[in-house]
Amino acid sequence: MITLMFIELILRKREKLMNKWVRNGLILTVTLGLLVVFAPKAGLPHQINPVIEKRTKATADEKKHNKEVAKGYAYAAQGWKGREWECLLSLWTNESRFDNFAENKSGSRAFGIAQLLGEKDVRAEYQILKGLKYIKHRYNTPCRAYEFWLNSSPRHY
Repeated sequence: MITLMFIELILRKREKLMNKWVRNGLILTVTLGLLVVFAPKAGLPHQINPVIEKRTKATADEKKHNKEVAKGYAYAAQGWKGREWECLLSLWTNESRFDNFAENKSGSRAFGIAQLLGEKDVRAEYQILKGLKYIKHRYNTPCRAYEFWLNSSPRHY
């Protein structure tokens, strides 16, 4: 009798767990479907799957979006605006033109918007956050990083 009750309890818990998995799977499927349908209409950037799609250059719209994201993140994360934003804009425009697929022309392993060494992640938001963190850690401000960049040969920061 106890064994039967125990098996029945396990089966009910398993059924609840399976229902939860199915429900979560359906929610995920619907969410992804809505993103596919409505993201282009809402003007959201096209997300890239680097495994499936091998791209070598960002579009003009993507670069414009990357620039806007960088400006917002620089202010929100570090309080950088005005002159500091202008320095960051000049630095990253010269380094990559805000292209999250940019490869270094001098042959180093630097990649992306901030031209960070060893990075291969194509997500612009990730590159921007990593670049801001690097500048804050190494130079404290974008203007100091840009000044270093201007005085280096070959150019790097």
